[in-house]
Parts: sequence; structure tokens; C-alpha cells
Amino acid sequence: MFFAAACAMPALAADLKQYQYRQTFISACRADPRTDVIRTYWKDETGAPLGTFVRLDALLHAQHQEMLCATNAGIYDKQLQPLGLYIENGNVLRKLNTRQNAYGNFYMQPNGVFILGERQAHIVETSAFAAEADRWIAMSRYATQSGPLMVVNGKVNARFDPNSPNAVVRNAVCLDAEGMVTLAIARNPINFYDFAVFLRDELKCSDALYLDGSISRMYPTLEANMGPAFGAMIAVMKKPAAK
Repeated sequence: MFFAAACAMPALAADLKQYQYRQTFISACRADPRTDVIRTYWKDETGAPLGTFVRLDALLHAQHQEMLCATNAGIYDKQLQPLGLYIENGNVLRKLNTRQNAYGNFYMQPNGVFILGERQAHIVETSAFAAEADRWIAMSRYATQSGPLMVVNGKVNARFDPNSPNAVVRNAVCLDAEGMVTLAIARNPINFYDFAVFLRDELKCSDALYLDGSISRMYPTLEANMGPAFGAMIAVMKKPAAK
């Protein structure tokens, strides 16, 4: 079973919808990198990780910005540091992680990088990014590395098992053929394969990058500010009023 219900949002802004896919409830926030304000955030002005949507929202309000939606932006270590590449405002704050034979979802192959450039977004496999690192870094205003890639050129990751019992809350970022960015979170447990099929078939995403698992949350939802602190976040802000 599948249905989608649109939530009221300001005109010409990010589109927030709630879906039901089989027994899983999924929230998705769709934004246009050509016209919407999409950014990644990690630390506050003192250098401390923000960690929560409450603190991110306070930071944005101090900058006269209004957060429409946000989610955690990838896998991180115990010090709340991104496990792989992280770029913010054009500055490389964490280097590309090209390790492959290691434990954990981040290292499931292929993994990749979500990039926000000037008025466009990309999802690039880590090996492809590494092969042309200077070019990709030059065009990246914001970027976060995670893994695995869930959908690549319209194909579900071949490593995913349709019958896997490994079901947890999961979130992802994906791109469709029009270049639109969608932040999506399965708010109750789902396996990799089913989540990837939903992103491809229902959200029409041609490429999708897994962000994280059980700790994942999305703003705005009832559980947005429950649970532990996490590392970097991706946020969509309300566009400034025209002057």
C-alpha cells in the first residue's frame, strides 16, 4: 500500500510530504537547489558540534533564517565528527575517506558524496570523486560523505537483500531527473532494499545516498528532538523575502 499526503507549506518553498509504504511511514522534504536555500551545518560559532535541531534552529534564528526541514547528514564518530568528507561554505573540514574493507554501513560499497554546488546538487561515488577530487572540491559549497549508495543511475544497490530482516529507522538524501533534492526518513523500521525501492519508484530518485540508521530523525516531526546528539545536519531554509 502507498499513499502520500501533502502538508501545507509556503508557496515556492520546500515541499514536505508524509507517505505510507507498506507498513512504513516515511517523511520526505523536497527542495530545488536552483531556488531553495539548502545547507549543511556541523558546529556553532565556538567550534562545538550543534548536535540537535534545537541548537541548529537557534543558530539560524540568530542569523534571521527560518528552518523548514532538516535531517542528520551522515555517519559520524564518537566525537560527533563526520566519518568522511565534509565541506561547509567551501571549506574542507574533513577529508575524503577512501577506505573500503571495514565494518559498518559507511563502508558498504559503493559509498558516495552528496554535493551542493551553485544552484545544483550531485551524488557521486567515492571512487569517482577521488579520481577528480580537485574538480569536485572546487564546485562544492557543501558536501557530506556517507554510505552506502542506495540507488545509482536508477538501479538499487546489488548488495541489498530483498528478504533481509535487518530493519531499522533510516534516512537518505536523493536526487531525481529534474535535479530536485529530497531528504527522506523512514520513521519506523525498514530494510535497505525496501527503502531504496521506495526512493526509486515512489520518489522517482535516480540516485540516493544513505545517511544513517537508528538515531536518524527529521525536523519537523514529533520525535525530531528526541534521542542522542548527532554530527552534521542538512537543512532547508525559508527563502529571504524579496526586497
